[in-house]
Amino acid sequence: MRLKAIAPVFSGVFLAELGDKTQISAVLFSAGGTASAREVFLAASLALLASTALAVLGGAALGRVLSPAALKIMAGLIFLVMGGYYVIQALGLTWA
Repeated sequence: MRLKAIAPVFSGVFLAELGDKTQISAVLFSAGGTASAREVFLAASLALLASTALAVLGGAALGRVLSPAALKIMAGLIFLVMGGYYVIQALGLTWA
């Protein structure tokens, strides 16, 4: 394996995952007492592994039919739409 290829992927995913809903869920499950810290770690790790596998397989499939530039534009638009939705939701605005 090439560290030059792995390091930016690890860094990007690690930073993106810090403090997101996944981490908050793990904290809540750990604090809730219904599962041990070991069980929460195992379950959360497996869930992240499964979702990452789906993302990698989907990305590989999309990469065969779309250019990297088109994928970056699509990703940017999706993030803008999601961000706009969350801002509207946080402000309590509706689509009336």
